[in-house]
Amino acid sequence: MNVRRYRARDMRDAMRQVREEQGEDAVILSSRRVDGWLEVVAALDGGEEPAGTAEGDGRGAPRQDDAGGEARSARESARQGVRDEPAPRGEHSRAPEPAAASAGGGSAAGSRQRPAPQWPTDPEVSAMRQELRDLRSLLTRQYEENEQARWAARHPLAAECKARLMDLGFREPLARSLAGSILDDHSSEEAWERLRARLSGAIVTARASILDEGGVLALEGPTGVGKTTTIARIALRQIRRMGPDSVTLVTMDAQRIGATRQLQAFGQMAGTAVRVVETEAELREMARRSAGSGHLILVDTAGQSPRTAPREPLLTDMPADVRAETWLVIAATTQGMALRRVLEAFAPTEPSALVLTKLDEAEQLGEVLSVLLDQPLGVAFMSDGQRIAEDFHRVDTGHLTRLALQEEPEHGAADAWVDEAMQAWRRRQATEREARRPRSADEPAAGEEPAPLEMIQPVLKGRHVTQH
Repeated sequence: MNVRRYRARDMRDAMRQVREEQGEDAVILSSRRVDGWLEVVAALDGGEEPAGTAEGDGRGAPRQDDAGGEARSARESARQGVRDEPAPRGEHSRAPEPAAASAGGGSAAGSRQRPAPQWPTDPEVSAMRQELRDLRSLLTRQYEENEQARWAARHPLAAECKARLMDLGFREPLARSLAGSILDDHSSEEAWERLRARLSGAIVTARASILDEGGVLALEGPTGVGKTTTIARIALRQIRRMGPDSVTLVTMDAQRIGATRQLQAFGQMAGTAVRVVETEAELREMARRSAGSGHLILVDTAGQSPRTAPREPLLTDMPADVRAETWLVIAATTQGMALRRVLEAFAPTEPSALVLTKLDEAEQLGEVLSVLLDQPLGVAFMSDGQRIAEDFHRVDTGHLTRLALQEEPEHGAADAWVDEAMQAWRRRQATEREARRPRSADEPAAGEEPAPLEMIQPVLKGRHVTQH
């Protein structure tokens, strides 16, 4: 056991001396104040203690306590403190003498393998460390508050916009970054317009090219975020664009009650095929048969919590000519910390895009956008209602920004072509139903001009005349 005594100005200086002389494994046994200095006793389990290291030997004792009674100069003491005279480095790790080794037999090897004893920490030192940590935290917090106050005094308009953003749920770093681009000579309306444009431009979007090219698209995410409903919405969108034969629905959700029946009921209404797949090999075989045809296979997976999220991608070993992607479905009602955990937990599945659901149920979107702007994945689609088709849109950053700022959203033109396609599809369906409906002999056929309606006008009380 190598025991040393150090004197220093403060605990930081004493710890530095201990690390330099005895290394990181040294243990502090005690500390006390002596004549204005901090005296620390440290120990290191380094094998045989060199002779003279103990206090009884003049070589191991502190210089200020040796026989001559000489002390170091005040200048040298203030610079590096007073410490024990270090023994030569070779003495700490020197192997025992051959005679001692032969007399002890294998005891020397056994002592080296013995675990080092855990020396108790001085309660006074522990209390001092805790006080230092509390003091550092207090000083840091006060400095940040003073710095924010000085910044707000220099930029009052930006500080007002930052406070407004934080009231909407945005985190402080993002709010300050967005407000940092506002100039003091702007009006309030100009400043808010500039902030809105910057926030809209910062939202990352993803292009859903797999819907045009075909392939295998799997949706993953936590439970209750609307994966099955999103599958139905994407399928209906695809059916209205390319027909019911352009998409196949696949479910791998064997955990949730009624998940398969829900998807099968939608498939019957939409006139598209629904398959139940249990293994990835079956899914790869389906993808191989549809390769190169532009056919889209939509895969619904079981919901997983962040703790049980998959640790590897689902669509592995797919045929080379089949495009395969995984989208992560998240809900806008998720708290910021929980959403961050979801993104980290599902990162091993290698999603390529996000689908943001339940925008209509979220009280504030600032917290969600603070998390989304801090990760690389783009948002492909968003949903803001219960209607299958009408409330599912390609992401519109301007619309999403206005929702986050709690402003009246403007109707974007991003999905105008979808609305026209839906109206055309409804007209075709109405025409087909009209053509299949049986008609009477007097009823005009489709495309014929109907007979003019009779106009009945009262002439006298109790009498009417008919005009054509």
